[in-house]
Amino acid sequence: MFEHARATIRHRKGPFVGMFVAVLAAAALVTALGVLFESGLRSGVPPQRFAGVPVVVGAQQALPVEEDIDLPFSERVPLPVDVVAKVGAVAGVERAIGDTAVAVTIGGRPVAGHGWGTAALTPFSLRDGEAPRENGVVLDSALAGSLGVSTGDSVDIAIGAVPRKFTVTGVTAEALGRESTLFFTDEQAGELYGRPKQVDAVGVLAKPGVDPEALAERISAAVPESVVYTGDARGDVEFLDVGQVRSQLIVLSLAFAGSAIMIAMLVVASTLALSVRQRRREIALLRAVAATSRQVHRMIGAEILVVAGSAAVLGALPGYGVAFGLRAAFSSAGMLPADFGLAISPLPAVAAILLCLGTARAAGWVAARRVARIQPVEALRESDVDAAPLGRVRVLIGRLALVAGTGASALPVFLPGDAAMAGAAGSAMLMVVGIALLGPRLVEVAIRLVGGPLRAASPVGGYLAVANVSASARRLAVAVTPLVLAVTMASVQLFTQTTIAAEAEDQAGKGVVADFVVSAPSGLAPSVTSAVAEADGVSSVTPVVRSQVFVKYLMAGSWTAAAYAAQGVSPDGLSDTLDLQPREGTMTGLRGDTVALSTMAAETIGVDVGETIELHLGDGTVMRPRVVATYGRGLGFGDLTLPHDVLASHTTTRLDQSILVAASDPAVARRALSAIAGVSVVDRQGLTAAGQAQRDTERWVNLIGLFLILGYVAIAVVNTLVMATAARSREFALLRLVGTGSRQVRRMTRIEACIVVAIALVVGSLASLPPLVGIAIGMTGSPFPTIAPLAYLVVVVVTAVLGLLAISVPTRLALRTRPVDALG
Repeated sequence: MFEHARATIRHRKGPFVGMFVAVLAAAALVTALGVLFESGLRSGVPPQRFAGVPVVVGAQQALPVEEDIDLPFSERVPLPVDVVAKVGAVAGVERAIGDTAVAVTIGGRPVAGHGWGTAALTPFSLRDGEAPRENGVVLDSALAGSLGVSTGDSVDIAIGAVPRKFTVTGVTAEALGRESTLFFTDEQAGELYGRPKQVDAVGVLAKPGVDPEALAERISAAVPESVVYTGDARGDVEFLDVGQVRSQLIVLSLAFAGSAIMIAMLVVASTLALSVRQRRREIALLRAVAATSRQVHRMIGAEILVVAGSAAVLGALPGYGVAFGLRAAFSSAGMLPADFGLAISPLPAVAAILLCLGTARAAGWVAARRVARIQPVEALRESDVDAAPLGRVRVLIGRLALVAGTGASALPVFLPGDAAMAGAAGSAMLMVVGIALLGPRLVEVAIRLVGGPLRAASPVGGYLAVANVSASARRLAVAVTPLVLAVTMASVQLFTQTTIAAEAEDQAGKGVVADFVVSAPSGLAPSVTSAVAEADGVSSVTPVVRSQVFVKYLMAGSWTAAAYAAQGVSPDGLSDTLDLQPREGTMTGLRGDTVALSTMAAETIGVDVGETIELHLGDGTVMRPRVVATYGRGLGFGDLTLPHDVLASHTTTRLDQSILVAASDPAVARRALSAIAGVSVVDRQGLTAAGQAQRDTERWVNLIGLFLILGYVAIAVVNTLVMATAARSREFALLRLVGTGSRQVRRMTRIEACIVVAIALVVGSLASLPPLVGIAIGMTGSPFPTIAPLAYLVVVVVTAVLGLLAISVPTRLALRTRPVDALG
C-alpha cells in the first residue's frame, strides 16, 4: 500500500502539496512552542556576581502549588543571618560569605551596592586605589568609565532618593554584564541594608578538591530550610527575574500551544478534507473497479503518513529557528532577559512530529469516511459535484459549539470573578469551531442574500460566480474558515487588550485626586515622605508602595493560588489623595492585619467584608488579614490594598514607589517640592496605573504570540485558497471552450474572492462580538468594548489582501494553460 501511495503522490502532486505545507507549518509552530516550554522548565541565566563561588545558598523563592508550577515571589526572600555560620561549619567549606544588596542611584541610574567583603564572590579585584573606607566607595570599571570618574573624585549617590556625597577610593578591574556595582565598607553596607538579622544569600567558597555537588548535598542537610544552588542555577539566586521569567514562559508557551494546537488541528483537518474531496473522481473510479471501503481507507492513510510524516520531520527543524526568533522578540518586548538561553533537545521536535501525524491521520480518516463508504455507482454520479447535505451529527455539533460559545461569553453577566472572564475569553474558539462545522450553510445563506444584486451588477461574471458558489458551498466554506479564524482571533486578542488598557487608564485618572505625584528612580525613603509633608503648600501626603502578593483560596473544592498586584497606603488623609471607589466597608479601618480587595478579587476569592484570607506577601511571609473594604478601581490601583507599613516591610528595598501630594496652595507646593533634591514632581496624571508596566509587556508578548499564530493562519489561508483555485483548472478550461473569455473567468473568480472575504469579515467580526462583550462586562460593567478603529482597519485590509491574492494569482496561472491541455 505504501508503494501505491508513493506512486500516487509522484503522479498527482497537486492535492498533496497543500497537505504538505499545512503539516510542515504546523510542525514548525508546535516545535517552537515546545522549545519555549522546555526552556521554562530547565533553562536560565549563568551567574555573574556569584561566578566565583561553586555553591550558593538562598531562601525558598517560590510558593509551592500542588499539581501546578510553583509561583515565584516578586521580592527577595531573605535568609536568617545565622545560616552563614551554619554553612561555614559544613565540612569542605573554606568560607561562607553573607551577601546583601542596597538599591542606590548614581548618575541617574539604578545601581546595586554591596559590602566590600563580598567582592570574593565574583571575584572583584582592585585596578586602582584601595578598599572603601568611611564615606568612600569602590566602583566597577564600567560604571567609573561611564561616569567619567576615577580614584579620588567625589560622586553623589542617592539612597532612597536622599543624596549623599562619597569619595571614590578605588576602581575594580572587573565589571558585570547585567548590572553596575559599587562597594561600601561592610559596616556602611550593613547600616544601609537595615536588617542585621538577615542576608539575601550565602556564597560558599569550597576547599581545594571538594566536589561542588557533594558539598551542596552536605549543606542541604545542614540547612534544610534553605535551597542550595550549583552550576548555572546559581543565576536564579542572583537574578530574581529569571525564576519569574521561567514561570511566565511555561504559562505562556502552554497558553499559546493550546491555541496553536487547536488551530493547527483545524487547519490540517480542513486542508485534508479539501484534498480528499478534490480526488473524488479518482476515488469514484477505484470504487467502480471493485476497490473496497477498507482499501480506500488504507490507501488514504498510507498517503497521509508518507506526506504528513515527511512534512512533520522537515517542519520540526525550522521550528528551532522560530523559537530563537521568538526569544529575540520576547527579549525586545521586555519579557525575557537578553541573556536568557534556550534549552535545546530533540523532545519538542519528537512531540511535534507525533502530534502532527496523529492529527493528520485522524483528520484523514474523517475525510475519507464518506468517499470510502459510498456505493460505486453513486461515486461515479457524485464525483464532479459534492451535493450531499451536511451530516446530522456535524450540524448538531456545530450548533452546540455556537450555543456553548455564546453561553461562555455570557458568563461574566451571571458569574463573578476571573473564572467567568476566562470562559468569555476562551469562547472565541468555540465560535470558530461552530462556524467551521456549519460553514457550507453559512455560505448558502450569504449567497442567497447577495446573489440577486451580484447577478444584476455583473450579468456574466456575477452570474457565473453566484452559480459556482451555490454549487460548491463546501469548497467555499473550507476557504472561508481560516479567514474567519484570523479575523476572530485578531479581533478578540487586540480589543481585549485595548478594553483593559482603557479601563485601567480611566480608573487611574479618576482615582488620583492628589495634585502632584513625587517619585525617584530607585524609590523613596521615609525621610523623603517627611520632607514632602513639611513642604510649604502641602496639606496631605500618601506614600504608595507596590508589590505582588499571592492569595490562596478554594476553587471547585480544591486549593489554588493566584497572583495579584498590591499597593500599600496609609488610611490617614487617604480621601484627599486617592479615591478607590469603595463599595463595601471603609478604608479608614486599614490598619494592622487588614486588607481591602477589589470587587473582582473579592468575587474570585469568594470572601466578604469581615472575613479573612490567606495571603503570601512578596517575600514569602504568610499573613491572614481581615477584609475591611472592597473597592471598584482594582485595575487602576491593584486588586489588594494593604496598610503601608505592612507591605513596605516585606519588599526587597522597603522604599516607596511614589508619594501622592494634596496641596492647599498648588503653586507654592510645586515650588517647594521642586526644591527637594533627588525627586521628580509631576501632575496627578503622572501616576501610572498599578501593574501598567507589566500590562505593557504582556500586551507586546500577546501581540507577538498573536502574530505568530496569525502568520500560521495566513499560510493556511493562502494554502487553502491556492489549493481550491488550482484544482479548478478543468472547470476554467470547460468555461473557455464554451465561449467564456479569460477576462470573464478572472472577473468571476474576483467576485468569488470578494464573496469569500466579505463572508469571512462579517462572520469573523460577529463571532468576536460575544467574547468581547462578555470581557467588557466583566472588566468594566459596560457591554461596550474599546475597539481601536485603526487596528480593525488593519485586520480588514490584511484579510482582504490575503483572500484576493490567494485566489487571483492561481487563477491567472491556471489560465495560461490551453483548455485542451487542462482537460487532458
